[in-house]
Amino acid sequence: MIDISKLKTFVTVADLGSFSKASEILYITQPAVTQQIKALEKTIGAKLFQRQGGKMCLTEEGKRIYEIAKILLGSYEGLMEEIAKIKKDLKDTLFLGVSATLSEYIIPTLIAEFHKEFPSATVKIFTGNSHDVEEGLLSGVLNLGIIEREPSNKFVSVPWLEDEIIFFTYPENPIAQKGEIEPEELYEIDLVMREMNSGTRKIVREALEKLGIVFERLNIKIEANNSRTIMNIVKGGYGASFLSKGLILREIESGSIIPVNIKGFKVKRRFNIIYPKNSNITFLSSNFVKFVLSKTQDIVPERV
Repeated sequence: MIDISKLKTFVTVADLGSFSKASEILYITQPAVTQQIKALEKTIGAKLFQRQGGKMCLTEEGKRIYEIAKILLGSYEGLMEEIAKIKKDLKDTLFLGVSATLSEYIIPTLIAEFHKEFPSATVKIFTGNSHDVEEGLLSGVLNLGIIEREPSNKFVSVPWLEDEIIFFTYPENPIAQKGEIEPEELYEIDLVMREMNSGTRKIVREALEKLGIVFERLNIKIEANNSRTIMNIVKGGYGASFLSKGLILREIESGSIIPVNIKGFKVKRRFNIIYPKNSNITFLSSNFVKFVLSKTQDIVPERV
């Protein structure tokens, strides 16, 4: 007999093309993923995956099982939602993808408050850049995403918080004393930046290029996919960077890092709550969106 958890693991590996990525999103170890797939293959009596160019691809038998498994999982999730509605008891799991910036300063508090109101629900959070979150949603592995940029037209988007990106450095840096610099002075500064696919980096790059800066000429000495790591590197006395104001506000107030104005540089962005257009938002996801909007209505600007 095949259980739902093995089917979920199988479909996740198929969608992501990777055992390791599936283990991250499903919150189980990679050996456990491998064991579940092997058990499923033994039950079915056929290999379901084959490696092609570093990616796990479905065999012909795997493709046949995949199509049926997707339908079964969709029906199962629909059944669980209907039961939850009838019992008024949300014993369901929300697979939430959150951009790295938000995961570090506002989402943790909201998740804790949400769980107090819906104690029977389970929330599994996948943290990545905006590109990773969109990929997880399109593959069907994630139910809901919160990203730091405008999504593609493949998604339904609910505008949420407005945020400002700040350029900052450590107090002893000579540019900290200036308070304001010309855009061209950035070429002489060692920078600590978010990784290539980061929404923050993309927005900063676009804004600087509008000011005539050739992004490839900047001295990007360190890259990291964690905003707090970047903040702590600069705070510790190295270089300068661009991060969300909300994330570094306490450090600015304490004086441990110093914001520096760049002439002409003013970047505000809107965080968006998203889910794919070609799928229905789950009952638990819908409740989470309503909860988040209700809890942040005083700090969310009027929608445009």
